[in-house]
Amino acid sequence: MASLAPLAPAVWYPCDMSGNAYRDGSDASSDAWPRSSRISKALRLANHIEQDISEGVLASGDRLGTKTELRERFNVAVATVNEAVKLLDSRGLVDAKPGPGGGLFVAAPAARMNHGPMMLGYAWADATTADYHEVRSALEPIIVRHAARERTAADIAVLTSIVDRMERHVGDAQRYAADNTALHLRIAKLTTNIPLRSTYVTLIDYFQHSLGAIELPAGVNVTNVEIHRRLIEAINRGEGPWLDEAMRHHDENRTSGGLWRQ
Repeated sequence: MASLAPLAPAVWYPCDMSGNAYRDGSDASSDAWPRSSRISKALRLANHIEQDISEGVLASGDRLGTKTELRERFNVAVATVNEAVKLLDSRGLVDAKPGPGGGLFVAAPAARMNHGPMMLGYAWADATTADYHEVRSALEPIIVRHAARERTAADIAVLTSIVDRMERHVGDAQRYAADNTALHLRIAKLTTNIPLRSTYVTLIDYFQHSLGAIELPAGVNVTNVEIHRRLIEAINRGEGPWLDEAMRHHDENRTSGGLWRQ
């Protein structure tokens, strides 16, 4: 079976700690770096990079740079970068590569799985697709309900933009799968239940990692885009029967293999 080729590196325009530039090249909004004495600069930096990974701005294998480059890019102290890197490493989000062209890179899903909350006493390598679907079917409704309660207009705008990206990539199964993963990671980000989010994210990483062991079709089922678009619209409306209906359609499509069915 063919393995997935790495995606083309994303264009990345990180903002610095004073919010001088944003990743689309425009001026950053005032909330790019939340001002809070309770949150260290290192934690804000690590969370910012993690957000770009979860939203698909940065893909597995993308180069973040050396510690020196990160320090200059974000206009922070050496100690801040060192602590941020430790945080990212503890979350399984980065890999360090020595030598020319080396530095910090976005880790593959397998690394995040090994660092995830399910690593203690569990062998993810022995998990089956049926195991994955059973656990995801149990967790996803909770995740989506949390998202419906906590979402903001800005969250919905980001989620909608990811679905738009999915629609553009229906003819490229590899890119579509990466966008699909980014969408569900971004939905999970809305829950304030940390154990729930961490467990779910590890599960999604398992799915993404498993795609490397199969040969993907040339494209995906175009109705999959509409199912996800309706899910985001339901999240935007909040909790109610419309959300239950959207989740039911999404779950049925996923468990029946609707992502790849032509």
